[in-house]
Amino acid sequence: MRSIAAPALRHGTANNLPRCAARPLAAQMLRQYATQPSRSRTMREMDRAARAGSSRMTKEQSISQLQKMANAEYFKDGGGPLFPGTFVTLPLFRLPLNPADFAQYQWSRLRHWVIETVSLLNFKLKSMPNWTTRPQWKARRGKIAPTAKALYQEVLEAFAAGDKATLERICVNDFAKKLIAAIDRRNPRERVHFKVTKYNSSLFYPKRIAHQIHQINMYDKNLMTEQAVVAISSTQQVSRYDASTGETIPGSVKIQDKVEYVVLSRQVNAVTFESDAWRVWGTTSPTTLEAYLEEKEAIDKEQARRAGWKPASK
Repeated sequence: MRSIAAPALRHGTANNLPRCAARPLAAQMLRQYATQPSRSRTMREMDRAARAGSSRMTKEQSISQLQKMANAEYFKDGGGPLFPGTFVTLPLFRLPLNPADFAQYQWSRLRHWVIETVSLLNFKLKSMPNWTTRPQWKARRGKIAPTAKALYQEVLEAFAAGDKATLERICVNDFAKKLIAAIDRRNPRERVHFKVTKYNSSLFYPKRIAHQIHQINMYDKNLMTEQAVVAISSTQQVSRYDASTGETIPGSVKIQDKVEYVVLSRQVNAVTFESDAWRVWGTTSPTTLEAYLEEKEAIDKEQARRAGWKPASK
């Protein structure tokens, strides 16, 4: 009996040992659970984290939305900077005399002509639904020069007359603001009279110098910006007169022959391929070899910076 009871006792003892050994583990588990937050507290923490994340997301979205709105306003109606690398050829008498400089200048001019032509051709091909249909967008390059001539004369006349509404209608936003600010600085007792007495060298002017189209608003890929530069040669007369008497102020009459490089700009929808009306962006100056090389170096450095390239150590 003892021999049988002893194993039974030993078996019972063995069965009790795990339960006894399990008590510290159970107590440890209870203590661990007691240190964890309650379910309600966990839910509150999760809810607070969700609200904080939502707040950050809303803030980021609002900043992004503000950037989009600011860009849309900046590039509205063809606004924005003059396209980098826009090449405005010098008049013949101002071309470099050194043969090496002359060759480099002509090569640079040809290179940019190719860039401009490719930009127009690419957009024209993009407007073709398929290869058997005609393109929906046309450059209409023959209408650019006379349009620039008419618009620029209207700008000069509106500026002289202080017609702010016309300037806002036919100029891009930044250029209109500059002209209106200049009008506001005038002597209120004086008025300005302006007229184009004649257009010169009709065989050569007005002349389209540059024309290209690019997507420059990174926040709106459905809108392209089209720019053109037109050279206009004219004789202009400007004078000031007394607002109360209408008499011309002595010494205020000025007559000058000018060749001006008028920049036109507008937006083109890359989905419908419809173009806005041309607006006057302002004027620019001919591209000299020195200015071209300086701008090219700046563009190359900026592209290298964006690509993450480090400048070569000297």
